[in-house]
Amino acid sequence: MMHEADRRPTGDPRVPATLPASGLVLRGTHSTVKVRQWPATPLTAHLVMYQQTLPPTTADLARWCDELQQRGFRTVRTSALANAASGRVENSGFHVIQRLVLLEHDHPADAPAPDAPTSRLLVGHDLAASAVDHAAFGHDWALDPTAVDDVRHATPRHRARATVDSTRNDAITAYAITGRDARLGFLQRLAVHPDHQRQGLGRALVHDSLRWLARWRAQRVLVNTPTDNEAALALYERTGFHRLPDGLRVYERSLA
Repeated sequence: MMHEADRRPTGDPRVPATLPASGLVLRGTHSTVKVRQWPATPLTAHLVMYQQTLPPTTADLARWCDELQQRGFRTVRTSALANAASGRVENSGFHVIQRLVLLEHDHPADAPAPDAPTSRLLVGHDLAASAVDHAAFGHDWALDPTAVDDVRHATPRHRARATVDSTRNDAITAYAITGRDARLGFLQRLAVHPDHQRQGLGRALVHDSLRWLARWRAQRVLVNTPTDNEAALALYERTGFHRLPDGLRVYERSLA
């Protein structure tokens, strides 16, 4: 005999979404994605698509959404997608919730030495970095410590640096995570605490990232930021980045 609890619809908000502690890997016809819970809303699944040159098929997306619904999720959200993957997700019922500008730096070797307080390696401080991220980006778009670690390992090699306030027990005031894959570099995350903005910390970390990538002979560096983040856009353009014609988009779909 079926109990009343067994009649709850899939995705019932009273039922917590479940994922393995290490995250969930979903495999498609040509691509693989990793699934995490969105930090601000645990019933939202975050599809992290690392390899976008071979986007998932519509059948892959339908199967993945079914599995995530069975696991208790109410919504599924993608990472930032380029044009190659956008068409597939739009045909699968996803809609745009955020647009981003994609920028490129062609000459990282030309970056000057940082002209602000010295940064240090960000080792074992993902919780502190997450606190800066929440202050900088707000609750809805901030990274939790697990997501900070995911950003670190999104590329084969990475460098994480932070600036600190020596008057407050070396509290982290800003941080940057830079990745590289062969000759291609990525400024993957940059966050400055609002109490320490307009002090040159962001510029110093951008220059530090560019110089590290140049030492490894990176020839191109990419970064993205929301279209309405005027301060970040101005910073990147002042440090030598230029906008590319095609931007990125974050998509979402209801599983109710």
